[in-house]
Amino acid sequence: MIDKNDINVEGVALNEASTEIEKFAKKVFDKLMEEGVYPIPYYYSIYFFNMLEDESNEFKKSVMELIELEGSNELEEDLKFEQKLKQSFKYSKELVQNSAMVYKLSNMLKEKNSSYLKEIDNISTPQAFKNILLSSKKNAEAINQKMATSLKIIKDLYAKNVTTLKEIEKETIFDSVYGLYNKNYFLRELKREIAQIQKFKHTSSLIILKANSAVLNKLKSEKSKKVVNRFISKILLKTSRRTDIIAHLGNGVFGMLLKHTDRIGAMRTSERLSDMISTSSMFIEGDELEVKVVIGISEINSSKNEVEIMDCTYTKLSEAENEDQLYKICEE
Repeated sequence: MIDKNDINVEGVALNEASTEIEKFAKKVFDKLMEEGVYPIPYYYSIYFFNMLEDESNEFKKSVMELIELEGSNELEEDLKFEQKLKQSFKYSKELVQNSAMVYKLSNMLKEKNSSYLKEIDNISTPQAFKNILLSSKKNAEAINQKMATSLKIIKDLYAKNVTTLKEIEKETIFDSVYGLYNKNYFLRELKREIAQIQKFKHTSSLIILKANSAVLNKLKSEKSKKVVNRFISKILLKTSRRTDIIAHLGNGVFGMLLKHTDRIGAMRTSERLSDMISTSSMFIEGDELEVKVVIGISEINSSKNEVEIMDCTYTKLSEAENEDQLYKICEE
């Protein structure tokens, strides 16, 4: 444990807590200092919820509403996703079972035909031959009916499984190529952040960036271009804050949702990213390549929806590249 005196707050100007939640947050922090506990998120959350139990029901209710808004319904979405996965496994299992039945019926038909061929070799009268044909036809019709039933089930199960897998794909949040979130998840988070801004009146920003086309056009293969994009994605991950949402939006375009960051902060982030990317050495196709990026920036306005904000930022991205600038900013 640390001593409260180990933390030097001398010379740091703190705004006086004004709202009830701010006063409570300060009280939690003071309690941590008083008991000599590290003021890190893990311990703070424990003390936060423990001390919340001593507050009034009205205050607890208002705080929990804020927490629920921040946390969204991720658990519910996870449960729905897991249900669809289980449904897909069920369909796959039934597909295997019915495929096995078709295989079994095919073998049965083959064995029956072999048996009839052997009987034909020993036929002595036309009536005996007729009886074998009738028996063969009857067995073949019975087996064919069972096979038709199983094949129809297989067809229906396959269609259901394809539909379920497409739904699962829509709900995935990860881009396996670049190790980032995907566009679907990014749009959901952007929509949620707009709702947060409408309620709490803070400021956040959106950055959309990609490698300059002049850089990519120097490369001979798509594989090399993908390597460049992976290089950019690694730097984005390395330099981002824990609260930033980083995603691959498709076709080598990346998005960053910078929470509680105004346009000035977004501009500084863009300049810092550009410096880090351009000054990092990268050798590809036998030569050293200086990677340059172009960026579109939007300060998120709660009066616009996520599609409008994305469209504006994409437009500024294109303008920045056409005008050979590092970034362009969406104006309100």
